[in-house]
Parts: sequence; structure tokens; C-alpha cells
Amino acid sequence: MAVLAAPVIAGGENAAQTNLHQWQLRRLNQPTERERAQEIAGGIYIYDGLTDKEVDHALDRHFDRIENMMFMGTIKTLPTGDIQRDEKGNAVTESGGCTE
Repeated sequence: MAVLAAPVIAGGENAAQTNLHQWQLRRLNQPTERERAQEIAGGIYIYDGLTDKEVDHALDRHFDRIENMMFMGTIKTLPTGDIQRDEKGNAVTESGGCTE
């Protein structure tokens, strides 16, 4: 059983993206009892659009749950914590993706 949180594209895109990002961070770092039960039963959650620093932190802190996590579109950051951007101003991701 896999669950995917797809990016929300709508009129309030920035607010929706921020809400989704915060929800994913909460689920990653503080899963509810029900979410943990899903993981224990073999469920995998696919996180999309987190930064490399957020992913690294979670993998260090929640190593026991690593088999229940998958990361897509991980955003690369600079040593300052700022998002790394390409020549077009798009966020650089570890998985590349199609942004053209």
C-alpha cells in the first residue's frame, strides 16, 4: 500500500503548497498512531518537494521507519539553507524532473 501526496495546483497555490509542505513535515516527523499503524502494516508514504536538509534530518532521526518512506522531487539547498536555483530560476531537484 503506497500513499502519494501530489502537489496541489489551484488558485491559492502558494498557500496550498505551504500547507501541503507543513503537513508532510508533520507526517514525516510526528506521525499519528493511525499513520504509524499504516507503516507497520507495510504502507509506504511518498514525500514530494521536501528539501534535502529536511530529508536528511528525518532519515537521521527516524531511521527505524526508513523502509516506509520514499522521497521524490527533493529540493537541493545551498550551505546557507537557501534553495538552489537553475539559470531559469527554478528550484533544482535531486531527481531532475521535467520543468521545461
